Amino acid sequence: MSEIWRLLLLFLCITQLYIQAVSYRFGNAYLYKGGRSCSNSNKNLGGGPPRPPNTLCFMCEISPENDSAKGSAEVSISEDVELSSSPFKRKWMSLSEEARDDIKTTLISFAFALFVRVVMFEPRYIPSLSMFPTFDIGDQLIVDKISKTARPYQKRDVVVFNPTDTYIDLTGNTEALIKRIVATAGDTVEVKNNHLYVNDVLQEENYVNELPDYNLPAVTVPAGCVLVLGDNRNHSFDSHIWGFLEERNIVGRAVVKYWPPWRIGFIEGSK
Repeated sequence: MSEIWRLLLLFLCITQLYIQAVSYRFGNAYLYKGGRSCSNSNKNLGGGPPRPPNTLCFMCEISPENDSAKGSAEVSISEDVELSSSPFKRKWMSLSEEARDDIKTTLISFAFALFVRVVMFEPRYIPSLSMFPTFDIGDQLIVDKISKTARPYQKRDVVVFNPTDTYIDLTGNTEALIKRIVATAGDTVEVKNNHLYVNDVLQEENYVNELPDYNLPAVTVPAGCVLVLGDNRNHSFDSHIWGFLEERNIVGRAVVKYWPPWRIGFIEGSK
C-alpha cells in the first residue's frame, strides 16, 4: 500500500469516528414526509360512490378537519412527482436510509481527507540517501504545509520543495526534493576547511553524515531565498551546486517520520 493511501485511510478512520461521535451526541434527526398514493385501491373510505380504478386519492389517511395534515400530504405528493422526473433522485430515494447514510459519511470523509491532503499535510516518500542519516531510503514522512503562515522558514528546517529551473536544466528531473535549510535571506554562507560557516560562525551539525569535502566561497542569500544542503553532504546535489532556492518553491516542512514504525519520530529542526 502506498504512503498516500495509508494516510488517506488514517484520515478516513479519524473522520468516521468524529462523525459517529457527533451523531451520538446530537442524535440522528431525519425528516420523514407523509402522504401516499391510493392509485391501486378501490376502497371507499368516505362512504360515497366507489372511485374509478387508477384514481389518486389525495386525502388518504387525512381527516377533513386537519388542514395542516392535508397541506403536508399535498406537499409530499408534489415532491414525489418531482422526484419521479429525475432518474438520479429516483435511484437515490430507492436506497435504504442506512445506505444513504453510509454514502454521505463516505463522501464527507473523503472530502475531509482530500482537504487535509491538499491544504494542511502531505505524505512523502524518500527515494535516495542525500539526507542520510536523517532519512533512509523508503522512509515516509509528513510535510506540514500550513505552519509557514505563522512561523517563517528557519535554519535547520528540513523542507520539501519543487526544483528550481537551474536544477531542472542540469538534471531534467522535475520531482520534488528534500533538503535542510542552512541559511536564510541576508545570511552569509561559506564552506571552508570541511566546515560550514554562517555569518562567520562555525555551525555545529550533529545530524550530518560526514563533513563536506568541498569548498563554497562566501555568498549572501538574497531576499526571498534560502540555501539548502543535504545531510549527506558529499552525496547530495544541492545549493552548493545549483544555487539558491526561492521560498515560493517550498511545499512545506518535514515534521515527522511515520514509517517504518521503528523510525517514527520528529525531525530535528522542524518541530
